[in-house]
Amino acid sequence: MNKKEIEERARKIIDKITKEESCGDGKIYRVGRRYIFLSTDYFPYDFTRDLEELFGIAGDAILYKGGYKVGGDLAKYYRKIAEEKNLDIYDIMSSVSWYFGWGIGAIVEKDKKYKVIVYESFEADSYINREGKTKKPVCHFFRGVIAGIISEVEGEKHKAVEKKCRAMGDEYCEFEVEKVIE
Repeated sequence: MNKKEIEERARKIIDKITKEESCGDGKIYRVGRRYIFLSTDYFPYDFTRDLEELFGIAGDAILYKGGYKVGGDLAKYYRKIAEEKNLDIYDIMSSVSWYFGWGIGAIVEKDKKYKVIVYESFEADSYINREGKTKKPVCHFFRGVIAGIISEVEGEKHKAVEKKCRAMGDEYCEFEVEKVIE
C-alpha cells in the first residue's frame, strides 16, 4: 500500500467511528505548527511514573526542565503574534493553553512573585484518572512551561513551585513563580 491508499483507508474507517473532522494527511496543524493528540489516560501519568521509578525525584526535574524549554520556545513563537496583533503575551499564552487542552489558566498576581492558577490541568487529570488523589503536586511539566514562559517574556530566569494541585484534591493548581537570584 502506498501513502495515499493508507490515508484513504484510514479516512474511511474514521468516518465509520466518528463524525469529527479528520487530520487530513495524518498530521494535525494548529496555529502554524504540527501537533499530536495523546490521551491523558496514559500521558503524562505513565511517562512520569516511569521517570520516578528510574530516577526518583530527579524524574520530576527532567519533566520540569523539558517544560521550561517548551515554555520559552512557546513564548518566543507567540511573542511575534502578540506584537503583530497588539495583544498581551500572557493573555495569548493563557488562551493557547486553553485552546490545546492543557488547562484553563491565568496569572492572577504580578508583583515580586507571579501567582498562576490553572483549572483542569492535563497533568493533574492524568493522575486523577489513573490513581485518584495524590499526596504531592504532580504538574512538573506544566510548572516548567510556566517558568519558561515568564523567564522568556521577562528576560530573566524564573522558577516555579506548585503550591496547590487538583490531583491532591484542590479546586485548581496554583503556581508561584519568582525570579532566580544568582
